[in-house]
Amino acid sequence: FKPESYPHPLDETTRGELDELFAYLFPDGQPAEIDQSHIGVAIAAHNPRLALMLTQLSRFMALELSWCQRSDLRELAIQTVNVHFQSEYSFKTRSKTAVACGISLEQQNALADWTQTNLFTPEQQLVIEYTKAVVRGSAEDQLFARARDAFGEKGVVELTSVISFWSFWAMFLNATYANGD
Repeated sequence: FKPESYPHPLDETTRGELDELFAYLFPDGQPAEIDQSHIGVAIAAHNPRLALMLTQLSRFMALELSWCQRSDLRELAIQTVNVHFQSEYSFKTRSKTAVACGISLEQQNALADWTQTNLFTPEQQLVIEYTKAVVRGSAEDQLFARARDAFGEKGVVELTSVISFWSFWAMFLNATYANGD
């Protein structure tokens, strides 16, 4: 997806926003082309301002949140979200990143039946349990307290934000790119 991939004619404001999005995504003269693994951004770019805000928030959440410095736990939460929402595309595109961050393919494939395996540490089990509760909309007080005790007040807020944000992406991709068409 390149800037010229979007419908023409675009009004001057939208064209400027599209230029701003691509300049943000590809600084330093890099080729301006959104690859297949970032299809959600390419789809959102039909409203370039929306895509820019989502991209900035994604980057902030993945790279700047204190809780996300444990990339293994971040990717475990994201993949748990993808399993919950049956977001196969998102699960597949995150799979290599998760492996690189320390979540094996075996672990990722065991997320649907995570209580039936010993592949996860107690800390990872807490992340999975809490993630599943948040996406169901029912994080009970005791579970929240356990997560807060493990990650701190700020950490549990950040974890909840990660779960919520990547739930958005899973739902967005399911609705706009469900079959990869």
